[in-house]
Amino acid sequence: MKFLSEYVKAAPNRRVVLTIHQPSSYIWNLIDNIVLLTKSRLVYQGPRKEIETFFESTGYPTPDHYNPADHYVTAVNDEFSLHELSPEEWEKAFLQWSISRGRQNSSMRRVSSGYIFQSTLQINTNRAGAYKATVELTKRYFLNLFFNPGVLGTRVAMYFMLSLLVGILFWDLGDLTTFSSIQSRVAVLFYCVAFFVFMSIAVLPFTVIERATVEKEVRNGYYHPAIYQLSQAIASIAGTAVLAFLTTLIITTMTGLNEPYWFYLNMFLALFAAEALAQFVSHLVP
Repeated sequence: MKFLSEYVKAAPNRRVVLTIHQPSSYIWNLIDNIVLLTKSRLVYQGPRKEIETFFESTGYPTPDHYNPADHYVTAVNDEFSLHELSPEEWEKAFLQWSISRGRQNSSMRRVSSGYIFQSTLQINTNRAGAYKATVELTKRYFLNLFFNPGVLGTRVAMYFMLSLLVGILFWDLGDLTTFSSIQSRVAVLFYCVAFFVFMSIAVLPFTVIERATVEKEVRNGYYHPAIYQLSQAIASIAGTAVLAFLTTLIITTMTGLNEPYWFYLNMFLALFAAEALAQFVSHLVP
């Protein structure tokens, strides 16, 4: 709750809506506005600081040294002995109290189940542009890596072990000049493309976990799916560079192949394209 309170205050137009039952006094004091219901009837809606005034007007003030939230829930819930008014009576009491208070920025709207308290204040909201959405999604990706180091750590371990196996199989290949050594060089490139690129599917389980969140945010209009794919591509550059450097360092050192810079560039581009394709497919396949 403390985090949510700080999160709301950190930027304008932020809101957190939560359902809570009988919060502690500490949590109660962190809440700004209250909606109190009983049997689907609206008992109170408005600032937390004014709810005590309403209950005092109905003859149910909070006793001394008593948790306000416990008192309010006990007073309006017909399952407790303190309950004397019916849900309909509580609803009417709140309606009369609201009218007597003369709230200029609110109104009561009649619905089939009773009344709802409807604010008439106009609140301007907006969605982040493409640039800001891309930046925030990229930051979220790196935060996920920070809090879940196993996402990248698992792949580093897999690439490390496979690079060692390839290096052992083709040890000192660069010193050979025979025809069979040329075929072996082709085999090295084939193994690198087949194995390391294929292992890019290791990113799929982590992408699937986030898929539900992404779909919800896209449907709510926070960003376009293309923005998400772009941010994922940008964020994956660092991890792909690390994996390409690791495989290049181990394989070129153990095999003695020439032009390690060109080998690194090809590995990086191959892994980057494979990971981007895996990310894209993971959001297309149901």
